[in-house]
Amino acid sequence: MADISELRLVPNRGGSMSLNFEGRAYKLKHTGKQKKYWRCSKDKEGCRGAVWTDLEMTAVIDRKDHVETCRVDEHLT
Repeated sequence: MADISELRLVPNRGGSMSLNFEGRAYKLKHTGKQKKYWRCSKDKEGCRGAVWTDLEMTAVIDRKDHVETCRVDEHLT
């Protein structure tokens, strides 16, 4: 599991919050009873990367790999 220090919430241009994790930005897509589902911000470009966090966003529960063309954002690392 990822340490909480690796997970950061930041405001995005649309006015909502994005999750920054390992140099990538994620948009919140769904909040369930026990976890949150975050999709890669480049999902419209074909990336299917995703992470699932606990509700308090203290740990990454699961993750889905990014496509090869989805690069790490250097300004987020």
